[in-house]
Amino acid sequence: MSEGQRLGEMLRQRREGKGITLEQAAEDTRIREKFLAALESGDDRWLPGAVYTKGFLRNYADYLDLDASELIGMYTAERSMTPEAPRRFEPMRPVMRSGLFISPTIFIPVIVLAAVLLFVGYLSYEFASFATPPRIDVSQPAGDAIADRADYVVRGKTLADARVTVRVFPGPDTYPDIRPDPDGTFSVPVKLRPGANHIEVQVLDAAGKTSVVSRTVLYDVTAQSPGPEQPPQVVVEQPAQNATYTNSAVPIAGRVEAGVTSLTVNGATIAVGLDGRFSDSINYPAGTHAVRFVARTGGGAESTETRTVTVAFTAAVVTVRITGGSAWLLAQVDGAQAPGTGKVFSSGAVQTFQGKQVLIRTGNAGVTQVVYNGQLIGTLGGAGQVVEKTFTFQ
Repeated sequence: MSEGQRLGEMLRQRREGKGITLEQAAEDTRIREKFLAALESGDDRWLPGAVYTKGFLRNYADYLDLDASELIGMYTAERSMTPEAPRRFEPMRPVMRSGLFISPTIFIPVIVLAAVLLFVGYLSYEFASFATPPRIDVSQPAGDAIADRADYVVRGKTLADARVTVRVFPGPDTYPDIRPDPDGTFSVPVKLRPGANHIEVQVLDAAGKTSVVSRTVLYDVTAQSPGPEQPPQVVVEQPAQNATYTNSAVPIAGRVEAGVTSLTVNGATIAVGLDGRFSDSINYPAGTHAVRFVARTGGGAESTETRTVTVAFTAAVVTVRITGGSAWLLAQVDGAQAPGTGKVFSSGAVQTFQGKQVLIRTGNAGVTQVVYNGQLIGTLGGAGQVVEKTFTFQ
């Protein structure tokens, strides 16, 4: 085996041991893939001159945590046994000028005008972004309203990175630094006093701009129900009673009436939209399961709905979630590489694979979580570990 072949084999084994594809290595090092392939195969025909090749080799060695000096020494030894092929130089041909000629007296004013227009456009965009106050939509109360209890929930939607402050007069009672959810929605439980309550909702965005929306809510103590609060209504649209789900999670969907402050399914909290609708899914292992919905109001009233479902599996169903960092992931289903894998996935990515046998290989086991046929396996190992695991349906 020649020095070039030993050098290339060392590079290739090191890269594959780290779970890195040639395409990913080219993207990370910014060295063209064909040059990396030539280094690993020992084929000098596709490499540039020795000076450039040594530079590529030094960067690639640092990327793979190898001794750059040792690799360059191996490369130099191989080059001394195989002299570089002479390079050919073609004579320069005269430049043919076209009939169209743009003189500096025309070209320079055009460039100046274009630069001025771009600068004016940029200033206009920045001014509009700075001057526009943050949007805010208060959905509850949508307008002036009447309440029959002191516990009241203010709901709305604004920018996800904004800060919300709610003040209730008389008082005033202040509810500061409320963080909206990732979709911009927020809800704030407040206390009303008998009579007219002036509610002021203020939003402060990251640039320091504010928007304010005001509402008046009349707390009419004479309108209170004499008896205990009625249980809230919860409508379950999915799953259907006695439904069977094969090789999939159980879908959860439906709606609750206004006033519901929390919804749980088998103890897990489910997000409810401003319109009262909810949608999610839950993984269950094979068997028959009771799905219990519990809706609660701010006053403590509660209602429950239960559905019975059956879950069955006829194949290995593997759901992989990347959380807390990025990871290179390769999946093989029944011996064939799954499309879209063999690359780096960012945190939050979810992939599901199904077959008689599913092989998962990850370059960062500490952030790779797996659910197999409805059962949470957890992470496949420690942070930075290269782990391979096979799931076979029995």
